[in-house]
Amino acid sequence: MQEIDNKKFFRNYAFFMLILLVIFGILLYFVLVARKAWTKNLAITVQTVLDEEENGRWKVGDNIPINSPLTVNCAAYEITDSMDKAPKIAVIIRIMNYYGPIPAVYILNEDTRETQFIAYSSLHGRIRNQFLNNKSDKRREYWQEKIPDIIYK
Repeated sequence: MQEIDNKKFFRNYAFFMLILLVIFGILLYFVLVARKAWTKNLAITVQTVLDEEENGRWKVGDNIPINSPLTVNCAAYEITDSMDKAPKIAVIIRIMNYYGPIPAVYILNEDTRETQFIAYSSLHGRIRNQFLNNKSDKRREYWQEKIPDIIYK
């Protein structure tokens, strides 16, 4: 009698684990599909910001994987500059500001490892001009210095 109960228990346990495995497999599939769309849409956002600054100068290329815990908050892309042939990387990173977290776009020169702030991606008009004219924004400067460490870690 005890063996029959054990068989029934293990059969129910295996069935339960199979259901959990299927659910986690479905969730993993959706995460992987969403990651591809997320990467593509961030590349479009970076291209839009770069075109707002100088239309036609930069072309966004492939995604660069980042080996850092900050991958949730930033993404990096290869870019080509029509005026300068030096290899460059465009980085979009979420930084805190007066209005909460705002995605900012930086360009990193791979040869000199110098970072240049370009613009905020979600600000437009008068507010954007006020933020760009604020040259002493310490948060922006902090991330400008931190980006080479994040990319080349």
